[in-house]
Amino acid sequence: MADKVLITGGSGGIGAAAVRACAARGAWPVAGYCNNRAAAAETVRQCGAGEILHLDLTRDDLGITGGLPRVDRLMHCAGLLSSQRSLLATQTEELQALFAAHVFGPLKLTKQLLASGSPLKHVLFVLSSAAGCRGSGPYALSKAAALAACKLLAGELAPRGIQLTAFVPGWTDTAMAAAAARDSQRDLEEIKLQHLDGRILSADEAGGFCVRCLFDATGDAAGRLFVWDRRDSREPVQLDFQQVFSLDAPAESWAVDGQGSFDS
Repeated sequence: MADKVLITGGSGGIGAAAVRACAARGAWPVAGYCNNRAAAAETVRQCGAGEILHLDLTRDDLGITGGLPRVDRLMHCAGLLSSQRSLLATQTEELQALFAAHVFGPLKLTKQLLASGSPLKHVLFVLSSAAGCRGSGPYALSKAAALAACKLLAGELAPRGIQLTAFVPGWTDTAMAAAAARDSQRDLEEIKLQHLDGRILSADEAGGFCVRCLFDATGDAAGRLFVWDRRDSREPVQLDFQQVFSLDAPAESWAVDGQGSFDS
C-alpha cells in the first residue's frame, strides 16, 4: 500500500507542489486546506491520486469534522502572512493567530495524529528564512519559535522512531511571497535581482526537495535542518541542528567575571 502523506497548506504554493511530487512518486497525498477547497481539489484532480482535508490550525479543534486519516508522513506547510513589521505595534490577537498557525497548530496536529494511531515515520516543517530573524515583526518571531519547537520536538519523536526535518527556504515564487513583497513596497522581480543568477526558488523546487526529504529516512535523532536561500547558495545546505539556539561558549569567547568585567 502506498504511503499516505498529509500536507497542510496543500492548496497552493510549496504545499501544492509537494502534493504533486508525492503523487508523482506513487504516494497518496492528503492535501490539507483552510479556505481554498477548490484549489486543493483541483491539485488532487490533476495528480490523479489523493484526497483533500479541511484544517484550520488557528482553531482549538483544528477545524476537523470527520476525524483524521491515518498517515505515514506529515508535512507542515500551512502559513499565515502578516504585513506588520513591528513587534511593538502588533496587536496581541495577530500574534496569537500567527503562533497558532506556525507553532501551536502544527504541534497539536502532530499530537492528535499520534494519539489516533497514525504510523508516522517522518514529520517535516516548512519554515522561512525569517526564522533566522532575516526579517522583522511578528511573522519572523513566530517562525523563529517554530524553529525552536522543531529542535525540541525532534528529541521527543526520535524514541518513537520518527524522523524530524526542518526546511528553511528563502524567497520562493508563490502568491504568498508576492503578497509579502507588496507589503514591503517591492515586487518579486526586484527581489529576484538580489539573488544568485537573478532568480528565487520555484515552488516545485522547494516542494520537490521537501518530498525527497520525507522519503529519505536517515534516523538522525537530533533532527535535520536544511536551509535553501538563493541569496547565499544555489543548493540546499544542511546545518547542525545542535547549534541552533545553542548557548555553548566557543573557546575564543569573552568571559564575564563575578565583578561584571570581561576577561579574555
